[in-house]
Parts: sequence; structure tokens; C-alpha cells
Amino acid sequence: MDACFNGLPNAFSSERLYYIKADEGDENLRDFLPRVEDDPMTQALVSTNLLRPKGKVDIDETMKGLSLSLLGVSICLKPEEDAKRNGNKTKETQSPAGKTPRPTIIGFVVLGWGGIPASQVVNRRASIGITLSPEYQDKGYGREAFNWMLDWAFRYAGLHTVFLSVFPYNEKAVHLYKSLGFVQEGRLRETRYFNRKWHDELLFAINEDEWEKIRGIANAGAT
Repeated sequence: MDACFNGLPNAFSSERLYYIKADEGDENLRDFLPRVEDDPMTQALVSTNLLRPKGKVDIDETMKGLSLSLLGVSICLKPEEDAKRNGNKTKETQSPAGKTPRPTIIGFVVLGWGGIPASQVVNRRASIGITLSPEYQDKGYGREAFNWMLDWAFRYAGLHTVFLSVFPYNEKAVHLYKSLGFVQEGRLRETRYFNRKWHDELLFAINEDEWEKIRGIANAGAT
């Protein structure tokens, strides 16, 4: 088989996780979102919005933003990983009797939030972001999902640059992005007012050739 098909059968999964396209009608994702959207720590770490309890309208906006993105996916545990992580817990409490058990969603990762305007497609760049449920953090799932999305961005979506912003107080995220090959390209001063203090915003990006070098892809024929 042609080398261009290498890894294709597993294109929608990684070692311990698999990924489901976010859709506004996905009730499993809708049920999951309040666990992260209404968590004060998660809000403080990943959002510039006013810290406040979230309601249905907020969840609706997140669902719409995810579904319209270049790619927004639910991060789900593979069954064997789910069994390992959650022991003998069953999914019967999560799905109606007689129906296929619902996937265990642990977060979401998104590329090009809300969609990329037609006038910007020529630049072949998109933002990236990830949110994990607190109980599934610090287990390597975020790194795994981020790497998967970067591979999709550069292998299949034809992107040249993937970028993000992060606040310095989110130290774990800053460390993760640097370890994945992201380069800090700038600092916006005092863009985030939180808990009576101004915070800077750090700008990071990774280009196609940098990703190729990390993956050991030689002379990939960039255009």
C-alpha cells in the first residue's frame, strides 16, 4: 500500500483516546460540558471571560462554537482505558437500558474555534485549544490529545501554522506547549484582569516545518 496511507486506519484515535466530532445535537457532549464550563479553576485557566456560573445559553454558545470550528472533537477514553481508569464501574447509569453505552468524554480539543473565515483560509493558520475535566488532568491525556490534533492539522488539514495564547499563571500549560515544540512569539501586556490583578498573555505557535522536524519527517514537500 502507498505510504500516504500509513496510519490512516487509526486517524481518529490515539494510544488511549478516541475522538468524536462535536455537533450541536450531541447530547452526551452537552451533558458533559457543565463539568468544565462551570468549574471556576477551569474558567480561570483557559478563558478571558468574566468568572461566573454558566447557564444553558453559555453551553449553547460553546456547542455552536465547537461544531462550527475547523475541527472540534470530544476527547473520549477507549474502552480498555476506561475500564483501567474506572475499574468495575459500568456505563448503565450513563445510557438508557438496551442502548449502546455512551462514550466517556473527558474533555474537548478544538482547532480554528468557530470556523475560519473564507478570506483567511489562504494563510493556512488556525488556533488550538483544549479543556480537560479536572479529574482527568495530570495523566498525560492532554498531551496525547494535543499531539493528535497537531498531527491532524499538519497531515490532513494542510495548515502551515497552529497558534495559541496562554496566561503565565497557567504554568502546566506553558510547560506542555513548550515541550510540544511551540515557540513563544510574543507577550501582550495586561490583557487579563482577574481577581484584582492584571495578567499578561503569552503567544505561542508552531509551524509546519517545526512539526516535521519533531516527527522526523524529512523533506515533506511543503508548498
